[in-house]
Amino acid sequence: MIRSLNGKVSDIFDNIIILDVNGIGFEILCSRSVLSSCKINDIVKIVTCIQFSEAGAIIYGFNSEREREFFLRLTSVKGVGGKTGIAILSELSIDNVINAISSADVNAFMRVSGIGKKTAERLCFELKNITELKILTPSSNPETKSSGHVENVIEALLGLGFTRSDAGGVINLLRAAHGEDFNKLSEEDLLRMSLRELHK
Repeated sequence: MIRSLNGKVSDIFDNIIILDVNGIGFEILCSRSVLSSCKINDIVKIVTCIQFSEAGAIIYGFNSEREREFFLRLTSVKGVGGKTGIAILSELSIDNVINAISSADVNAFMRVSGIGKKTAERLCFELKNITELKILTPSSNPETKSSGHVENVIEALLGLGFTRSDAGGVINLLRAAHGEDFNKLSEEDLLRMSLRELHK
């Protein structure tokens, strides 16, 4: 399986990026976050997932392992294929999706092209008990400096062999312990304290 691709963006059209990897052009169907951060001639790394259908193989692209995992959770729901999963991530942010699931906001999903009421209801119902969904979003505002630190620390902990549940749990523990001062913690401090808690 191709987990990621590094190369030069040779073309962008609609929600597709053509990535030149050592002379081979890969067509990647990308989320909104990837498209918004890429320009033609940029050298980038795109996290990927390949899915196969009767029409052939399709490569989907994401800006992080976190977003890729979220995509896989969405497409585990009956009736939600890869293209629909990407459409959701192109129309809604991960925060919006989690809020829609937690509040059973069917209308939020119905704004996505190709999703009808039954599929929207199924998304809300089948994912409502997956508590890890809250862990996938480290804060209510993903654009803040703190949330960027949190995402990087979670990815680092995953790389060290901890589960996403462990990583999210320790982050929530530290956030509760430090209150407003949590946002002032550096990435290094947050990782150090997370490891200390996880090794207790």
